[in-house]
Amino acid sequence: MLMQDTALYPETKPRKRHQHHEDNLHTQIANALRVILPSCVVWTSTENRFNGPREGARRKARGCRAGWPDMMFCHAGRTIYAELKHGKNGASKEQRDLHAELRGQGFPVAVCRSLDEVMAFLKENDFPMRGEVAA
Repeated sequence: MLMQDTALYPETKPRKRHQHHEDNLHTQIANALRVILPSCVVWTSTENRFNGPREGARRKARGCRAGWPDMMFCHAGRTIYAELKHGKNGASKEQRDLHAELRGQGFPVAVCRSLDEVMAFLKENDFPMRGEVAA
């Protein structure tokens, strides 16, 4: 199903509804991580949205890789990656292939569908936190 944000973006093409839900998931998780993670954990969320063939070609020319995970966390010389998915959406072939490459190099990668799953992944990899998320 496609949706159109004509009020905010009158000249944009319709986008898939799941992208909007994934944006909400990214925002929810980022807001929580700003509070929960101490400053010794460096993290970022990447913008991997497809913006058409021209932008795709520009990104590819600059060395951007299709399938790169949505979030990266660094602490004490270690890096882990999280791919965020909404609902039953699964990783694309490009994502699965790149995640396998990263795991082959020793980098943990998880597909997470909620803040709880991201927190569990961080704990599983011994990343420090300031506190817990209240249920």
